[in-house]
Amino acid sequence: MGYSHFDKLSGVNGLAVGAKGAEKVIADSLGRMYLNFEPGNQFYVDSVHGSTSNDGLTWATALAGIDAAVGKCTANHGDVIWVAPGHNEGIVAASAIDLDIAGITVIGLGTGTLKPTIDFDHADAGFVIGADNVTVKNIRFRCSVTGVKIGVAIEAAVDSYQILDCDFGWAEAAGTDEFLIAVNILAACNDGLIEGCTFAAGAAEATVAVKLVGASDNVTIRNNRFTGACSTAFVNGITTLSTNLLIQGNIMQQGATEPGIELLTGTTGVICDNYIATNLDTVTASIVADGCWKFENYYCEVGNETGALIGTASVNDE
Repeated sequence: MGYSHFDKLSGVNGLAVGAKGAEKVIADSLGRMYLNFEPGNQFYVDSVHGSTSNDGLTWATALAGIDAAVGKCTANHGDVIWVAPGHNEGIVAASAIDLDIAGITVIGLGTGTLKPTIDFDHADAGFVIGADNVTVKNIRFRCSVTGVKIGVAIEAAVDSYQILDCDFGWAEAAGTDEFLIAVNILAACNDGLIEGCTFAAGAAEATVAVKLVGASDNVTIRNNRFTGACSTAFVNGITTLSTNLLIQGNIMQQGATEPGIELLTGTTGVICDNYIATNLDTVTASIVADGCWKFENYYCEVGNETGALIGTASVNDE
């Protein structure tokens, strides 16, 4: 069956995964022993070896799709869905994958081309976070058709979501196979975190990488890399101002003559330690955010330059 290593060690980064609510000593394939405690159920997804008729409770009985595993989870129970290296799941329907159970975590295993991949095979295909306290980690979101409307949609009033170490873009041969919006955050989605992700836009179609639609509070966008051309900005806030944003440590290589960050007037928060490469008339135009504090952000227009500080230096008026 090809599951011998998973039978002994169903984990990630050398950590064993125990059964629900129990301490277990588990040996990996090298005979090393691990003591582990997990509060919730563990479900396993594998498009290569899994089946829709399986229970998803072991790698040997893995499910074929993520949404099927979500349907087996219990809200606020600490349930974890493990997605196998090399998993590939094509979706065509809106809300084809809907993480609508609160408190669940979806973790992809594998790196590089083995990172689990969601293929958007229709412009309306949807991957949705529809409940509080949901984490998605190490998943690759790839477009296989022109102009996919949204990559990950966070529904209104969903709080404490986390999108970690995920990849957006990775288009096929056609240059327009990309997301119009990679991550769309609706109103009142508070305490969210987008960290360690890559956003790769092509030469056409893309509008924005992370879009804040309406008022949210305490959203953090940190340590991500943005490349390609977005016709508005990589991070864009519209409709109603947000509060207490933190946009920190991002690298932004803007292929369009547009800002790296553009927020609705009056939006508050901190924008710091970002590096923005674009081509605008003025340095200050690379960050449009009149109500935010800005610290140590740099603008670069030509490849061999070291960059200039963005913004006007503060003056002590005492």
